[in-house]
Parts: sequence; structure tokens; C-alpha cells
Amino acid sequence: MLWQRKIKQVLQSYDLTHTQFVILAVIEELSEQEIYITQKKISDFSMIDVMTVSSTVRLLEKKGLLFRVPYEKDIRANSISNTEKGKSCLQQAVVAVESVDKMFFFPNDKENTQFQNFLTDLLHKNLE
Repeated sequence: MLWQRKIKQVLQSYDLTHTQFVILAVIEELSEQEIYITQKKISDFSMIDVMTVSSTVRLLEKKGLLFRVPYEKDIRANSISNTEKGKSCLQQAVVAVESVDKMFFFPNDKENTQFQNFLTDLLHKNLE
């Protein structure tokens, strides 16, 4: 909770919640791999509930940080992309979040890698 509080504080200056930040980052990550990004793909990748993704995408669209266009293969879905404003905001926010991470976690890469491995093991253990 302490880490999340620090992240929340730093993201306030970008007018983003942590969920909004994660969704923008997921869209950016998926855009490097796929042509069409749907809310379902964002939800699956991020493990954020589909309804939360839906409402957050609508809000990010109102802020001008992403846009939706009809998905050719499924008329019920939209393909989602970050706008240039969204990409710029995300780039700046990533730098700020990474600085929080560096101050909050361990001072060297070896300890951080070990910690990340422990977290990954916990995740896999609890997904089974």
C-alpha cells in the first residue's frame, strides 16, 4: 500500500490514476505486438476487470489520451490506440514511476531481479 500511495502521488501531476496509467502502458505494449487492441485484450493482458477497463477507456478517450475505431472483424468491438498526447503523457509518467520504483525498492539490479523472481513465483503459484 505504501508503494501504491507513492505511485498515486506521482501520477497525480499527470492527471492519471494508476489504472489509467496501466491501461495506457498496456495499449502501448500491445501495439508493438498486434494491429488491433480491444478492451478484452487489455483486460486479459493487465488482469484488470473488463468493466473497469471499459469505463477507464471511455474516460481516457474523453481526456484525449486514446481513441477507438470500429474493429473490422467484430462490429461489437473497437480497436484502441493511444493518441500522440497519450503517448507523450505515458512517456513522462513512466519516467516518474520508474524513479519512484528506484527509490522504493532495492538499490541494485541483483536484489531487484531476485525480488521480481519471488513475486513471479508467487503469481504463478496462485494462478494454478
